[in-house]
Amino acid sequence: MAAFFNLKIIFSIAAFLSVMFATHSLYAQTDTIQSQVDELQALENRENFSPTINFIDQLNRLGEIYYHRNPDSLYLLAMKSLKASEQISYTAGKVDAYRNIGAYHNLKGEYTQALSYFKEGLSLAEKEEYWLGLANIYNSMGLNDYERGNYSDAVTHYLQALKIKEKHLSKLEQSKTLNNLGLVFMDFGDIEKALAYHTRALKIREAYNDQTGIASSRINIALIYKERGELEEAMSQFEATLELGLKMNNRQLISVSYFNIGELFLLRGANENAYRNFEKAYFVDKEREDLVGIGFDLLGMGEAQLNMNQLHKAKQNIQESLEIFVESDIKSNIDKSHLLLSKVFEKMNDNAQALHHFKLHKLYQDSIVNLETNKQIQEISAKYEFDKKETELLQQQKEKDLLNEKRIAQNIRNGVSIILIILLIAFILAIRSIKVQTKAKALVTKQRNEYEKLNKRLLLQKKENEKITKQLFQVNETKDKIFSIVGHDLKSPVTSLKGLMQYVVDENLDRKEFLLVSKQLRNEVEQVHFTLVNLLNWAKGQMRGIVTDPTTISMHQLVEQNISLNEPISKNKNIEIVDELEENTICYADKDQISLALRNVLNNAIKFTPKGGKIIISSKKAARQGYWEISIQDNGIGMSDEILKNLFSKELGGKQQYGTEGEKGTGLGLQLTKDFIVKNGGEIKVSSKPNNGTTFTFTIPSAYV
Repeated sequence: MAAFFNLKIIFSIAAFLSVMFATHSLYAQTDTIQSQVDELQALENRENFSPTINFIDQLNRLGEIYYHRNPDSLYLLAMKSLKASEQISYTAGKVDAYRNIGAYHNLKGEYTQALSYFKEGLSLAEKEEYWLGLANIYNSMGLNDYERGNYSDAVTHYLQALKIKEKHLSKLEQSKTLNNLGLVFMDFGDIEKALAYHTRALKIREAYNDQTGIASSRINIALIYKERGELEEAMSQFEATLELGLKMNNRQLISVSYFNIGELFLLRGANENAYRNFEKAYFVDKEREDLVGIGFDLLGMGEAQLNMNQLHKAKQNIQESLEIFVESDIKSNIDKSHLLLSKVFEKMNDNAQALHHFKLHKLYQDSIVNLETNKQIQEISAKYEFDKKETELLQQQKEKDLLNEKRIAQNIRNGVSIILIILLIAFILAIRSIKVQTKAKALVTKQRNEYEKLNKRLLLQKKENEKITKQLFQVNETKDKIFSIVGHDLKSPVTSLKGLMQYVVDENLDRKEFLLVSKQLRNEVEQVHFTLVNLLNWAKGQMRGIVTDPTTISMHQLVEQNISLNEPISKNKNIEIVDELEENTICYADKDQISLALRNVLNNAIKFTPKGGKIIISSKKAARQGYWEISIQDNGIGMSDEILKNLFSKELGGKQQYGTEGEKGTGLGLQLTKDFIVKNGGEIKVSSKPNNGTTFTFTIPSAYV
């Protein structure tokens, strides 16, 4: 119960901060604060400085950050904000300033003065309809009542804040007040209501991904599960908050999570696990210089060591914690420290010390019981008042709803009567006009039907004509493209072939000369054949579409075949072609189409690679699962961005780029390559820079996923 009390203190503060200062995170970092201070100082140091709304808002937010760090700074910033707000008549700034001044007096325990400032801000916020300021002041007044023991008034003010937020503000703002109500009902001992409010707050914070709010709600829910004895649920929540704390690097949240996990292990009797978690909390709190937190950690470590009969270590840790609790005047933990020390000394057979600490334990226990009894009387009274008010509000709402239902029913009856009268008049008028309209309508209908039939026939005829025209245009366009390629791109190599053949016939060549000319003839025939294959495949695709017949293929075999086919050209230019394919590059695609695509890319690489160049063909598993990525990389002349942009253009006959030896192409090869790769389920991309070579990369499905 002592640990439960400690965390309630911590997260009551957290909840208050989230309510009092809705725009600021609970865990503001020192460097962030300093940057805000520097920014405000720079603004004030400007020549002819005059306060602005943004300047005043920054003053108020900075004051909120200083709430627990330095209350005097909070007060000075709030007074400066109030003066500046009055200077430019900024009402919202005044409201926030009054709230911060009231918060300062709350911290000092000057509750009457605090309330007077809250009321000043409340009056201005209501006139201005500044809903956020109004809701925050109601929350602050709720805290004021709570700290004075006026629990019923505290709940009333929190409910007023919630009502404003539900009507005018975001769900995230509502979660802060729901969290406060949960804490109040935890103090009332109404665990179920407390759990309901905290659960509502958690759902909203999760929807908004409010990490700090999620942590606060999960801790409070975990404490409720712990109080109900549902240790597994509590452990699950604390582990979640620990994960959040580590993710956010929030040292306070990490410490709180480790400590409560240790408490749960202690309740289960798992003392070693308990000790390890208390120790982790201790190291974090020591780093944070949180003296009270260190006291709780040492007490937990000492209790675990006592249960494991490590008596000397237990005594040392418990005595250190006792010194901290005496200095901080935390009576409940002073009581527990004396009780544990009496058990330690009893096990050490030091009966005098055991009796001494047990008497001190009883003394503190009696004083705590008296305080708790008075508090319970106040809480029971407050809960009775709250339940009474809640019942009255529900009754008033029921009566209001009943009155509204009666009014609605009367309005419905009046409306129905008016509608019936209008319908009757309309019916009479309709009867008179129907007879006149029937004959005219029949005639119009007949004529309209005839026109519609004629129009449909004309539309069908038009669509058919357009379809035929489009087909004829496409066929004619394909024919022109084929003739253009045959006339221009095949004429030159065929003429050259004819000349070579005539030379062979006319000249009496010896064997060496004949072999040399034969090699050249073979190259010319290969180029013509390659161009014709591309042309025929393109024409077939244009007229009938590309049909794939996928099968399992070895890319090694295809690469070797295409290297061999291009060997005469590559040897002529002294270009080295390297096969760096992985051994198991087995694909599932149309063999002929992939082979032709590979040949086109390889032919293109040879064409634009200078003599003595190098081409590397490689493969690797693609990022896309179940695919191979094939790359053909050359160190040729490369391409400009403009050429890359139009590389796969569907238009023929455009501006051509000649190879390093003046080689010429039809422009069909890369079009076919892209069509075949895409048709086989892959993608193709090109990277190139002028004088830095080109890399073609395409993906094709793997035969084995």
